[in-house]
Amino acid sequence: MPRVPTRSATPAEAGQQEPEKQPYVHTLSLRLTSEQYRRLRRYVTTHEDRTNQRITHQWVLETALSQYLDRNRG
Repeated sequence: MPRVPTRSATPAEAGQQEPEKQPYVHTLSLRLTSEQYRRLRRYVTTHEDRTNQRITHQWVLETALSQYLDRNRG
């Protein structure tokens, strides 16, 4: 079944810097506990309700990873 594209919030809309756009060449799997997954879903839903802008779990995880690596000189 083809995926329906979703509209992600732009960096200005989300109040954060967007990771640099590059083609994806690797895929990672992330194991989450039920509580971690609920927190991620809750964060995305709360953000969308508060800003009326859609973001994806992918965007949240990419942003978090980029910020972590930047802070730790990765």
